[in-house]
Amino acid sequence: MQTFRFVRAAVVAFFAAASAVFVPISSVAAEETTIRLPSWWFGEPGNEVWMNKVIEAFMAENPDIKVDGYNLSYGAYADQMMLEISSGAPPDVIHLTNLNIGDYLRNDLLLPLDEFIAQSDISEETFTPAQFAAPIVTEGKTYGVIHMVANYIPFYNAELLSAAGYEEFPDNPADFMAMAQALTNPPEQFGYAAMVKPGSYVETYMDVAQWVIASGGSFAKDGVPTLNNPANAEAIANFKAMFDAGVMPRDVDKSTYRQMWWQGKVAVLFDGSWMMGFARQEAPEITSKLATALMPWPGHLTASAFQIWSVPRGAANPEAAFKLIEFMQNPEWQVEMVSITNTVSPRFGSLPDGYLDDNPWFATFQEASDKYAVSIMPEGLEAYGNEILKIIADKIEEILYLDAPIEASLDEAQAEVEALIGS
Repeated sequence: MQTFRFVRAAVVAFFAAASAVFVPISSVAAEETTIRLPSWWFGEPGNEVWMNKVIEAFMAENPDIKVDGYNLSYGAYADQMMLEISSGAPPDVIHLTNLNIGDYLRNDLLLPLDEFIAQSDISEETFTPAQFAAPIVTEGKTYGVIHMVANYIPFYNAELLSAAGYEEFPDNPADFMAMAQALTNPPEQFGYAAMVKPGSYVETYMDVAQWVIASGGSFAKDGVPTLNNPANAEAIANFKAMFDAGVMPRDVDKSTYRQMWWQGKVAVLFDGSWMMGFARQEAPEITSKLATALMPWPGHLTASAFQIWSVPRGAANPEAAFKLIEFMQNPEWQVEMVSITNTVSPRFGSLPDGYLDDNPWFATFQEASDKYAVSIMPEGLEAYGNEILKIIADKIEEILYLDAPIEASLDEAQAEVEALIGS
């Protein structure tokens, strides 16, 4: 009897010990599922509100996953992510664009997401066609999920235009340039602003590409460089004429001239829908004066960029990472994103009820996205990413500041890009 009691006590003690060991282990494992998400949206008005809300909701629904979301500025982002992924300690989710995803693809730094997407509701019936095209889909594999669509169209101060006698926005480039000059009285007021300060080749490229695309030009077609296309030269000549006329503030960066816009010191930007969110936070008194228009060129072609969520190769928690991506892009949170951030969603049917009634200016962004969007990247050369952008931007700076001949500069850029892709 004593032997039985001893054995029974030993068995009870064993299972008690086992329970003491195994229960905490599972709890610790759950607590240790932390995914890192750096994004410049954490440092932008409106955008950070949505990011924090969606992450809080995700963690409430998934208590075993903690999201470490933190701000990393756009200017430092690409280089920092390259460094972290190459060092073997990447975040779990990274924030890319169609301007820079090619650099990561060329270096095989991204995880294909097709298996995850196949089990989600991200499909051709629910998402913009750009989700299923290059550079996001490359060689039959999908390397990201579109986060938002960025269309660059005129966002202008209607009060300033009206004071100069313009009740409607011009519908052709000649009238637009004449209007911008009429609205310029430096240093108090400028008719238009773009990134012409040397030092940020991506932003310089983007702002000049808006003119090139609107003019019907392109820097590549089906993977063939077309930098010295006559339409490109004409667009850049018009941009240079605006620069020489003093219509643009020269010695300020993008953040500064955006502030000048919501302060009423810049009449027109070609910028994204998120600018209304910036204005509402920084200068709410000006928002009733702001309006939008389609690009003032025949055809209204609009340079479009896409922001993308991707998962790096070597990410510690790819399943949890995609779970977060899918959550952020679901119908509920895409409607919330439009409402909070005033950005164009890649998911069909994401306009909140009554949104256009309260935000009539947004209708132009939606129209541009639906009808006129053209990828801002050189078509078919996305894998060469920043190298091509830098070649173009360097030549633009020489044209603007050194009066380098436009046609000769574009011929030189064409030769440099051909050499790059040939190597």
